[in-house]
Amino acid sequence: MENQFDIYELPEGNEDRFLAKWDAAASQGRRKHLTLRWTALAAAAAAILLLFLVPAGNRHFFGAHTPEAVYCAYLDKVGLYYERLGETGATEAGEWEAALKALTNETIPLFDQLPDEMPPREKVKVLKRYYGELLDGAAQLCKDWNI
Repeated sequence: MENQFDIYELPEGNEDRFLAKWDAAASQGRRKHLTLRWTALAAAAAAILLLFLVPAGNRHFFGAHTPEAVYCAYLDKVGLYYERLGETGATEAGEWEAALKALTNETIPLFDQLPDEMPPREKVKVLKRYYGELLDGAAQLCKDWNI
C-alpha cells in the first residue's frame, strides 16, 4: 500500500504554512539560544568584575563587619594554614612553618594597637587591609611550596 503523500499532491498553500511554522520555531529557538549565551556572558563578566573590584583584603573577610569579627576570621584562616601544613607531612615543613610564623606572628596584634577613639568602621577597613595582605602572603607561600 502506498502512502497518500506519495500519490497525491499537497493541498494548495500547505507547504507555505508548514515552512512558515518551521521558520517561526527555528527563530524562537535561536532567540532562546542567543538569550542564554548573553546571560552566561553577563554572569561571567560580573564574576570577573567582582574579583577585580573587591579590594584585595576583603575577599578573606566576607561577612566580617566588626573589628573583632575580622580578627577572628584572620586567626581562623591562619589556623587552617597550619592544619594544612600538618596534614602534608612534607620534608620542608619546618622551613615553611618558619616562613608562615615569621609572616603571621605578632608580638602585639594590630587589633589591640588601634586607638579606642577610632570609629569601628575605620578599624574594620584598616584590619581588613592589613590582615588581608598577610593572608595573601600566606596563600602565596602555600602556592610556592605546593602545600
